[in-house]
Amino acid sequence: MNWSFVLISFAIAVFAGSVLVSLLIAVRPEWSERRQRLTAASFLPAITVLATVLGIAFVAATDHGQSGNMHDLAIRALATLGGAFALLAWIGGLVGATLTSRRKRR
Repeated sequence: MNWSFVLISFAIAVFAGSVLVSLLIAVRPEWSERRQRLTAASFLPAITVLATVLGIAFVAATDHGQSGNMHDLAIRALATLGGAFALLAWIGGLVGATLTSRRKRR
């Protein structure tokens, strides 16, 4: 895997967190600043976890045939990569949401 893929994913997560916290500030001004940031930061990781679970379910539902070990390896690889990108998306979303909410509140 190329490092540029990780950096681009982080940048997209920062942008998504920034956009979502701006939307939540406008739609839910009664929420606390912390709740808005955490909600905005949790949106993209939730989608990532959902896609990971669907991918694991798809691999588990397929016929393994004679390659049972590769089937287990594919499930573990999907779970590891999905979890890593969900963590990356949460951190990036939190960075973007924090920076934008601080700027909007001033």
